[in-house]
Amino acid sequence: MNQTLKPIRMEFGRHETFTIRHGWLGKGLERLGSPEGFAADTATADKLGLGSRMVRSLAYWLEASGLADVVMEGRSRRLNMSDIGRVIDANDAYVEYPGTLWFLQLAIASRDGSAPAWFFNDYLERSFERAACVEAFLRYAKQRATKTPTLQSTQRDVANVLASYAYNPTEAQDPEDGTICPLIELRLVTYHRDTRRFEKVRPVDPVPIEAVLAAASSCSNGEETLSVMDLASRRHGPGRLFGLSPEMIDRAAQEGARIYAKSGVTYVLLGAERRLSVPNRPPAWWLERHYRRIERQA
Repeated sequence: MNQTLKPIRMEFGRHETFTIRHGWLGKGLERLGSPEGFAADTATADKLGLGSRMVRSLAYWLEASGLADVVMEGRSRRLNMSDIGRVIDANDAYVEYPGTLWFLQLAIASRDGSAPAWFFNDYLERSFERAACVEAFLRYAKQRATKTPTLQSTQRDVANVLASYAYNPTEAQDPEDGTICPLIELRLVTYHRDTRRFEKVRPVDPVPIEAVLAAASSCSNGEETLSVMDLASRRHGPGRLFGLSPEMIDRAAQEGARIYAKSGVTYVLLGAERRLSVPNRPPAWWLERHYRRIERQA
C-alpha cells in the first residue's frame, strides 16, 4: 500500500445492485416525514411496496444523496430527514426538477469511499471500456481501502455507476420505464454502442448557478478565493462533479457573482487570474436560493 495515502473505509455493494429508480426518493422522503420514519425493515418495505433488498438499497440512496441523516439506535440504523431533504420535500416532493438532480449529484459524487465519488473525482479517463474502468477501480480500492474488495464486488459497483449515469443516444428512453435512473438525465456519461465505450461528456443543459457555488464552497478547504483552474481540477469541485470545462466555470462564476453579490459572492481579478470567493454555506442553503430564483423567473 502506498504509505503516503491514508487508508479509507469504502462502502462496497450497499446499493444492493439497484440504481435510484424513478419515484423512489419521493417515496423515501414521504416515509422519512411520517411518524414511523424510515428504517430498512419489513414494515417500511411493505408500506412502500418494495422487496427487502430494494428497501435496503433505497435506504442507502437516501443517505448517499444527502436526503437523510443516519441515527444509530443501538445496533440499528434509522434515517431522519436532513436539512436538504426538508428543502426538497417542501419544494420538489417528487424529486423530479433538474436543479434537484444536480444537488443530488453533488452529494452522491462527494461521498468519499463510494464508487461514484471515485468515478467522478479520481478516475480521470474521459473515454474508456467497462473492463478498464473495473480494473482501475479495483486497483484504487486495493491501494486505499481498509478492506480489500473482490473483483466481483468492484464489477458490481462499476456496473451500478454506469447504469446510473450512462446515456445511450441510440436507445429511445421510455418515460414509463420506472427502472431507469433519473441521474441519466444529467447526461454526464454517454455510451457508444458501436465501440462499446463510455465517454464522460460536458453537460448539455446549464448546471444551476447555485449548484456550482455549493460545489465551490465544498472544495475550498478553507481558502478564501479559488481560481478557475482550482474549480476545474479539485476533488469535489464543479469541474470534477459536474463535468464543467474551465470556460463553463468562468461563465458560471461571473453569473454567480452578479446574482449573489449581496450574499458575499465575488469574482475579481487578483494578479493574473480571476478568483471566486463564495461564503461558507451548506448545500441546503444554496438549493433553497435556487428554488426561489426559479420561482421568480416563472
